[in-house]
Parts: sequence; structure tokens; C-alpha cells
Amino acid sequence: MSYRIDMANGIKHFREKAGISKAELARRVGTTRPQIGRLEEDDGPNGRKLTMKWAQRIAPHLDVRPEELLFPELAEVDVSQFSHVFEISAGKSRPAAPGLVIDPEFLARMLPNSEGHTLRFMMVDAYQANGVVAKGDALVIDLDDNVPNRPGLYALEIAGAVQWRYLSPNTTGSVQVHSDNPAATNETVQPGDLKVIGRARLRISTL
Repeated sequence: MSYRIDMANGIKHFREKAGISKAELARRVGTTRPQIGRLEEDDGPNGRKLTMKWAQRIAPHLDVRPEELLFPELAEVDVSQFSHVFEISAGKSRPAAPGLVIDPEFLARMLPNSEGHTLRFMMVDAYQANGVVAKGDALVIDLDDNVPNRPGLYALEIAGAVQWRYLSPNTTGSVQVHSDNPAATNETVQPGDLKVIGRARLRISTL
């Protein structure tokens, strides 16, 4: 299976693979044909950004996971066989060696004090966080570091979608949420008002 590198998301690919029209998919999802067209176009001139909420609505009707619509390259990976993203191969004699192998010395050097933590790769699908990360970057997220008690880039759930924000705690116990817009004022909130998924520990950019 292969995908065009300029494909905004997987809706059109999986819809055509299922052999259904935009109108039929719209009927099943409970929306309009133009809306499906806008979602398929995504970042085009008339497009609408595919959010996790829309992906969750559409995915069951195309027999895929929501993540495959947001990041269609995931369909090429059988993620069910991995309980942890950092599986380390035990050698050639090990049966069913994992497809992703990271040297433990590299992991310890790049992510100190991460032993025993739950780590996950997540993709950046929009230009956010004041240029700290770029669209297409892969971030290693520490899911156990979900309390913003230190400055850093965090994955947040906002309106049902993952967004990236630079957070810094204040001495008063509140948290400053740095705006992506340099001209906008940073927002100060209470930690309980944020749905923090985890803290970014490592950025991997595509070549």
C-alpha cells in the first residue's frame, strides 16, 4: 500500500478503496456531500481541517481507525503488535523481532530519566507552538509527564483534537499558555483547566 506524499488526509483514499461516493459517505456519516468534499481537500483553498472529532465520525464507515484518516501512513503499520514504541531487539534469534529498534544507549542519552515511563510517538499535523515544531515532525511524548510543573512543549486535548502548546508554570501555581501568535497575549490558566496528554521529550524531523 502506498500513499501520495501530498495527500492531506486519508478520507479520499479509503473512500475510493471502499467503492463509495462522497454522497453515500455523507449519508452514512450524517452530513452533506459538500462537507465531505471540504474535509477531503483539507488544507486546500476550499478545504476544512480534518479534526479528531470528524475522523472519529467518519472512520467506522470506512472500516479504518481515526488515526489512519488523520495520518494515512499509519495504515501500513500493524500497531497492534507493539505494546511499547521502544521495543529493543534481543538479536537475530528472537522470533518476530519488532519493526522499530532503538539502541538503548541512544535512548538513555536522548531521554534521560525516562526508564519506566510510557512513551509514544505523535505526529504534528499543523504549524503550531511558535515554530518550536513543524508540520510533519514526530515527537516522543512522555504520557506520565502530564502535569505542567516545568516549562516545556506539551500535547493538549483542545476541542477533541491534539494541539501543541508551550506551557510554563508560575510561582502562584497557575500556568502560562504561550500563544502561537506572537502578537497575541499569553493566557494564564489553572492546571486543572488543561487536558494535558503529555510532555514532548524528543523531536524527530523528516529529511
